[in-house]
Amino acid sequence: MDAAKSLPSINFDTLTNLIKSDKALAGGKRSNAAEPGDDIIAAGEISVTEIEKLMEELGTARDYLKAEGERVRRINARYAHLTSTASASVKIIAESMGKWRTTEIESIHRAVPADASEPSVTP
Repeated sequence: MDAAKSLPSINFDTLTNLIKSDKALAGGKRSNAAEPGDDIIAAGEISVTEIEKLMEELGTARDYLKAEGERVRRINARYAHLTSTASASVKIIAESMGKWRTTEIESIHRAVPADASEPSVTP
């Protein structure tokens, strides 16, 4: 009972005029309704049609986003594989060059004796 008292008062004349107005009937189309309730049903059908169109558009957007998400996932997987392969290649090259450098330094030390590296002083 308290809930019924808290409802706002409704001006039925204003509501009826709003329903019958051209703007309330989907872009100004007049209804050829025989009964007053038919206008409301026609407006409801138009709203349902618009909602169904919106649902189709949202479904299309969802499918597009799923496809794009899958495409991005595949690209990221390829990039991760390429990155790990490149990193492994760089590691192998660095290790090989390190061995060459070590061999080069050892050959220089063998060719030049330790005593020869000091300048000789002649009196």
